[in-house]
Amino acid sequence: MLKDAPIAISPKQRSVARPQNERLFLDLIRDNGPMSKAELTRASELSAQSATVIVNRLVKDGLLQPGKAVKGKVGQPSVPFSLDPTGAVSIGIKVGRRSLEVVSMSFDYSILERIVRRYSFPNLDAIRQDMLACTAGLFDKMTAAQKERVVGIGIALPDELSAWESTVGAPKGAMADWASSDLSKDMEAAFGLPTTDLNDASAACLAEIAVGARQRNKSFVYFYVGTFIGGGISLGGQLYTGQNNLAGAIASLPTGAVSSGVASQLLEGASLHYLEAAAEAAGLSPNGFYENRPLNITERGLFEDWLKIAAPQIAFAAVAGRAFLDPEMIVIDSSLSPELTQEMVEAVKDAIGRNYDKRGLAKINIEAGEIGIAARAIGSGILPFLSQFGLEKE
Repeated sequence: MLKDAPIAISPKQRSVARPQNERLFLDLIRDNGPMSKAELTRASELSAQSATVIVNRLVKDGLLQPGKAVKGKVGQPSVPFSLDPTGAVSIGIKVGRRSLEVVSMSFDYSILERIVRRYSFPNLDAIRQDMLACTAGLFDKMTAAQKERVVGIGIALPDELSAWESTVGAPKGAMADWASSDLSKDMEAAFGLPTTDLNDASAACLAEIAVGARQRNKSFVYFYVGTFIGGGISLGGQLYTGQNNLAGAIASLPTGAVSSGVASQLLEGASLHYLEAAAEAAGLSPNGFYENRPLNITERGLFEDWLKIAAPQIAFAAVAGRAFLDPEMIVIDSSLSPELTQEMVEAVKDAIGRNYDKRGLAKINIEAGEIGIAARAIGSGILPFLSQFGLEKE
């Protein structure tokens, strides 16, 4: 029960958002790597005195650390400042349709500890209790200093889980309570920490923005192929969620035009749920598609059969994304092994080249994502850092 939560967080840990100029300096260093006070002065267009005050305060608070002085041709040696990985800690929670993943993360967005729980379908009560237990377990592994620096909890979870009961094979009525659930409120009540939630695919997109190679490409449409396919949108290096937090909801895209009946949605052909079901029907474990090993003959046949349906549908969505947003690129990531993710990306490229008329569109650049199966958990762990230290960009 929530009232029996095993961790009590002191009021000291209820962090407040840092001032705007401090956020600016942290953002500049996160984007560019170590920077000197002079470089921060030029980049921020603040006075040298103001920059010195801000840097000194961030060092005192443990968020920045000085490096070795670099000697120049004239003047005093230049000291570069970088993020101190120990300066803040977050808890990230990914609630999936087949698994729960709880991580603790350092200020440089690295995972410190990770706990995974698996299940046949997402039962709310069981997941709530596992979230409490796993989060308590992560606190148990922290030092006293780390506990003092926890700034919040982030939760990444699918939208409208109650609507997917039959699709994930849950007993009738077993997922109805998700419609009125509020896991963020539950976690805040249990741990006394600010808690933020986000769609799981949007969280994966956030991770790609923050730590993927896509940092050099500020605008892209993002596809995450998990148990169900989902997506996100990066505009100007920021996650764009839309007025209803549903931007990038590619799972709901129709896969074609119809004049009667109801059009199929992208999630009905391009989701890994169908590949997993095919494997189980053949008496195989779906784990082979997520492990870094060659597929056996049966697995290879199942994967290629799934890809024949999924790749053209993802290609259709990619062309639509190019037409509507004109992004720098399309990024496709997945829970699959890196090799199979790349194979899927190449199949999507091939489908675009063969099947779709691209007149009036710029070149459609498609690349595989950098993070893979950990993307949603990493994105959830980044959320608390953004709440405290993130910078709104124009």
